[in-house]
Amino acid sequence: MTEVSSDEQLLAAITASDKAAMTAFYDRYERLVFSFAVRCVSDRNAAEEIVQDVFMKVWRSAESYDGAQGKLTTWLLTITKRTAIDLHRKTQRRLSPDLVEDEQLAQIRTGDDDGPEAIVQANAMRAIVKEALQTLPDDQRMTIERMYYQGYTQREIAQEMNVPLGTVKGRIRLGLSRLNEQLRAKGLRDAP
Repeated sequence: MTEVSSDEQLLAAITASDKAAMTAFYDRYERLVFSFAVRCVSDRNAAEEIVQDVFMKVWRSAESYDGAQGKLTTWLLTITKRTAIDLHRKTQRRLSPDLVEDEQLAQIRTGDDDGPEAIVQANAMRAIVKEALQTLPDDQRMTIERMYYQGYTQREIAQEMNVPLGTVKGRIRLGLSRLNEQLRAKGLRDAP
């Protein structure tokens, strides 16, 4: 394979089963995926397993990336988060509640510049979201935390909290709506 600089070119080459492109893609993103996986599961061995699974998924489905839907790093970290949740479901490990970021935070965190400024910005956003979560009614806050930070499914939350599934869905919908309002008020979300 010739020298490839863009992510899109790498993904196109991976789609064509180019192993050198996969190696270059892995070298470019392994550190990001690994650090995010460690943050998700708080276990380096499990994170290594997640990294392997993530890059196998990229190898098998590189063509599924659509640049119009979002940044490549967001797509990659979404795969990582889902893989961590799948691992959790298989092993019944609980994800670290303070460390799993939702996809919006991952998108902010993984801008084109992953240097100190991006890290500071991500930490500031995380603090704002945590502060906004604290303003929600307890039932909404706990439901959202279980789903987004601990990796529970809606059905698992309903069983654990001993409430109907519809109640869980309603709490999540209302809580996320309130969070979005607060983030818009702080100028962190575009108005619909």
